[in-house]
Amino acid sequence: MPLLLLEDADTDGHAAPGHPESPARLRAIAAALAADPGLARLPRVAAGPVDRDRLRLVHADAHVARVEAASRGGGAWFDPDTYCAPASFDIALRACGAGTAGVEAVVAGRARAAFALVRPPGHHATATAAMGFCLLNTLAVAVRVAQRELGVGRVAVVDIDVHHGNGTQEIFYDDPSVLYTSLHQLPHYPGTGRAGETGRGRGVGTTLNCPLSPGTGPAGWLAAFEDRVLPAVRGFRPELLAVSAGYDAHAADPLADLRLTTDTYRTIATRLAQVAGETALGRMLWVLEGGYDLAALADSVAATVRVLAAA
Repeated sequence: MPLLLLEDADTDGHAAPGHPESPARLRAIAAALAADPGLARLPRVAAGPVDRDRLRLVHADAHVARVEAASRGGGAWFDPDTYCAPASFDIALRACGAGTAGVEAVVAGRARAAFALVRPPGHHATATAAMGFCLLNTLAVAVRVAQRELGVGRVAVVDIDVHHGNGTQEIFYDDPSVLYTSLHQLPHYPGTGRAGETGRGRGVGTTLNCPLSPGTGPAGWLAAFEDRVLPAVRGFRPELLAVSAGYDAHAADPLADLRLTTDTYRTIATRLAQVAGETALGRMLWVLEGGYDLAALADSVAATVRVLAAA
């Protein structure tokens, strides 16, 4: 099986009036996939909740308890950007469950690639804090499950969201077994991800940040991707490639100022599939992060899925 999609059909309970990170995002993606007969036939798995012990591979118990209490208590805001509704904790558990189910399928050889089409996003969530629309770090939990339970050694993370994944970077910053790479707009939220941030302790050299100026278009973005990120991934020789798949660097996105196109995302997916084939037996886990213009998000995810399904 070339590609497995993991979905949560019930995220309406994670919502706040007027907030850009809304259930409409997944509905737009679902409509775009359903409109293409080839994509509509792809195998799908419904997201189930992650085991709580797996959350402990990444998150402090106090953080998980805080998110759960906020949710069960009727909802709360962790900061001006990050809300928690009454159903949010359960939805975040299913997002992490989709990530772990995807990595299990890929490592077991049941799929070459898996794409967790879930929300809320996760790459800003640190081990101890929710922030930047993110409650739990879906991709980081999946990576740790791959390493601690499934026998995977080296993992390369490629973060293509327009915002730097400060949470993912922090979680793996001193770990030489995880290469974290990010291409992101700077200056921009959350203000991290400068080129000098390269790791700590034994992890020095396994963080690669490629900050990009506002207004950067496909040529500049792809130059950094081809010249810096892909050589770093090849040199790391990962056994699994994990992608924080944000689509908010699209020119139509209202929350940032990079100028990528749907064709750019098609190229990104093509090149990552090629590199995964060279270094990781083709094994890839994609996890949805940002993307807030509904048409651009849906078109770009559909373009990505077409590439992964054909790889």
